[in-house]
Amino acid sequence: MNEIKKINWKKIVLFYGVIMVATYFSRKVPNILNIIIKQFTDLKFSWNFNHAIAILIVSFLFYKYSKVKQEFSVFGNNTFKSILFPVILLLGYTIYGIENDYGFNEHLWALIFCLVTLVYDMMEEYTWRGYLVESLGKINLIIKSVISGFFWAFWHLLIFKDFEQYGGFGVFIIFCVVFSLILTFSVSKTKAFIVPATIHALLIKTNIVTLVCFVIFLVILLTWDRKISKEL
Repeated sequence: MNEIKKINWKKIVLFYGVIMVATYFSRKVPNILNIIIKQFTDLKFSWNFNHAIAILIVSFLFYKYSKVKQEFSVFGNNTFKSILFPVILLLGYTIYGIENDYGFNEHLWALIFCLVTLVYDMMEEYTWRGYLVESLGKINLIIKSVISGFFWAFWHLLIFKDFEQYGGFGVFIIFCVVFSLILTFSVSKTKAFIVPATIHALLIKTNIVTLVCFVIFLVILLTWDRKISKEL
């Protein structure tokens, strides 16, 4: 309770309010990514990075001008193990392949799709498991996960048209809170944004690659503090 009282809740509410406003207006302007892609190809992709870029900028500014000390980084406290996460994801899906309607080779498309997804998820995790989690100070990990999960879930009201694929918004909230527990644990353990971003990217598909990657990621996380020499 003492740690909860130390939190600057006004700043967190302000942060979330700015995030929501920035997200809303960023969705009203032309798709920046598609404008760039059009310079190289006539293909039209459904990717929209506008809101991700917006929350990235907001989070960066809050990190810079608030008193929240940034302890997390891209590769955290173990660069080698952190890099294993995206490498395993990219390698697994590139070998497996992903079917598409654009005429791309399924293996090449899997690599492109995973890279784009990973970049997008990095921007999200910098916000939700980055600034938001760090601004919650030293309170219990579960409480951090619940708060992050709720904020993350309601933010998606500005992104998704409906939540039927999840069984409704109520189920989606539960999903976000539970998944946020995994993501928050991963970033707290590794201090690396790339780790929760890669785990987040597993949501692109539900297949054997997703399952194998998740198991491997879990093993790495649970043995994170062990030295390589001891593991070998």
